[in-house]
Amino acid sequence: RQNDNIVYAKIDNIRGGMEMNMKFTYSDDWHREGCIFQKQLQLRSPIYYRHVYRKTGELAGVIVDYETADDCHFELTAEDWERFCDRYLHGTDEEQALREFMTDHDGWYAFEYALRSAGIEFKKIVYY
Repeated sequence: RQNDNIVYAKIDNIRGGMEMNMKFTYSDDWHREGCIFQKQLQLRSPIYYRHVYRKTGELAGVIVDYETADDCHFELTAEDWERFCDRYLHGTDEEQALREFMTDHDGWYAFEYALRSAGIEFKKIVYY
């Protein structure tokens, strides 16, 4: 996100498979709080992710980006990211475990399905 003038084509707030259109994202709040956005790490083309930290150094959340023609971005709070890691990522190297997960769950639809199946809350931003 580069400025406050971005218009999201579709924003979904997901909790246990229910969708509601929302006017904000977690990253909006994180920007307002002055959080630090880590540089994107490429998992595999076109999938990236980054951690977002509060000024205290505490993890605020994680953003998973699918940089395709129809960009799709998933935002999870630190608590929901921990639930995702506990459920799906095994091993001590989060980045490597996430790479393996993304290889086994190809495409953002599969990632979203995994989140929904586990009842993990997230925000999804899609640019059509």
